[in-house]
Amino acid sequence: MKILVLAPFGAIEPNAQHNLSARARAGTTVVCECLKDVFPLPYNTYQYNLTKVIDGTVERAIRAEKEGFDALVVSCMLDPGLIQARGVVDIPVVGTLEATAHVASMMGNRFTLINADATVCAQMERLLDFYGLAGKYTRLRHINIVSCDLYPEKTPTEEVFRRVKEQAEKAVREDGAEVIIAGCTIIGAMLTQHHGKDPQGFLKGIPVLDGILVGFKTAELMVDLVKLGYPAVSRLGFWKQPPKEEGQHLREWFTKNPSPFEYNRERMKGSKPR
Repeated sequence: MKILVLAPFGAIEPNAQHNLSARARAGTTVVCECLKDVFPLPYNTYQYNLTKVIDGTVERAIRAEKEGFDALVVSCMLDPGLIQARGVVDIPVVGTLEATAHVASMMGNRFTLINADATVCAQMERLLDFYGLAGKYTRLRHINIVSCDLYPEKTPTEEVFRRVKEQAEKAVREDGAEVIIAGCTIIGAMLTQHHGKDPQGFLKGIPVLDGILVGFKTAELMVDLVKLGYPAVSRLGFWKQPPKEEGQHLREWFTKNPSPFEYNRERMKGSKPR
């Protein structure tokens, strides 16, 4: 079994490759990548950024299937490109938020996410409702650090942990949360690295879930189901594939014609930059 774990931005989360390789089942190969060749920032967070990384995620999913990967994990808790990639490839595509939130809903009556900042909270509430989990989560909290500043070279890991624990304890005490999810894959990867041998070492008796790890383990399960003869996804409605000839025509067309950015760049000359 070979699984691609793709960070849909321009960097791989700290220790992600080591964390997953050390916890993969026998016979599973994990490859961690990012989109640095097509998206330069080490985070995505904002709607414009997310729009730009979706295309890169889908294209990498298409290539991953051709390269023989058995599954792809979208390693970002905003799941950019998840639903689009599922619509075009036949291997399982797992989103870290979707997978982790569903697991959390089985581990406790109500869960919460400790996110990077308020912008992410607002987006995740919409996603959780879309995933059918309205009523299963408490109010979402954040540590007021933009995702790009979560990396150890920007903010000491101990300070990130201090803020996460503070908000997690408030979520349990004040909101009734029974399960905590690290609301950014950067936070989750650092937690697994530091507390991997003792997952309960962060909050005694309360699960604190790393989305990359849960997403990866979900991908292993999905591949098992495919090997048992189940399709990776239903093609009846929401994820019905576009006609293959049409899809091939579109992708070839985009290789020969300007991207939306290039098309508009010529028409924006002389206008004030935003």
